[in-house]
Amino acid sequence: MDWLGINFINRHNLFSHFACWSDVTAPRRFMKPFCLIWHTSIWRERNSRIFKNQTKTFDVLVDDVKALSWCWALSRLRIASCLFYEWCWNPRECLKRKR
Repeated sequence: MDWLGINFINRHNLFSHFACWSDVTAPRRFMKPFCLIWHTSIWRERNSRIFKNQTKTFDVLVDDVKALSWCWALSRLRIASCLFYEWCWNPRECLKRKR
């Protein structure tokens, strides 16, 4: 999770995983939609692997998450425009900007 500047520890079960994410210092209104985007992307990849026999590398999946979360942030959050390379470099800085 270097991209977000969050230290991530892989947990053994789902409940521990969500407890880990509840400690993130970002406001809940920011984290909730991003968690949904991440889970949706992983779910779509799962379905592609199972039903279409198609796979993406981990790097491509992360790039898809970055692009989808960037599009969502620009359209739904009241932040000043942020270029995609800025979003990939430091999304927290983009989230701090106000319109």
